[in-house]
Amino acid sequence: MAAFIAASRYARSTVVTARSEQVDFNQPIHKGDLVEAVARIAKVGRSSMHVEVEVITENLLNGDRKLCTRGKFVMIALDPLGQPTPVPSLPGATD
Repeated sequence: MAAFIAASRYARSTVVTARSEQVDFNQPIHKGDLVEAVARIAKVGRSSMHVEVEVITENLLNGDRKLCTRGKFVMIALDPLGQPTPVPSLPGATD
């Protein structure tokens, strides 16, 4: 869901998941933990976006933070007809 939100916001269009490249589950999430999902656009193609997602938990009583899950996803931007549509280049990216 975090990858979908990040890609939709970046492209300002509907997106679909083209690929889940890798998802690593490192730690469990315990009841009562705060969960933080951080998603960022790592690379952009013509209509594709490579999104990296990290899920971090925090124990609210002692402040311990742990990386629980890390994933990489490829999302495709779609136009109103459901066809791939171009997305903006990443700021500072060169061809």
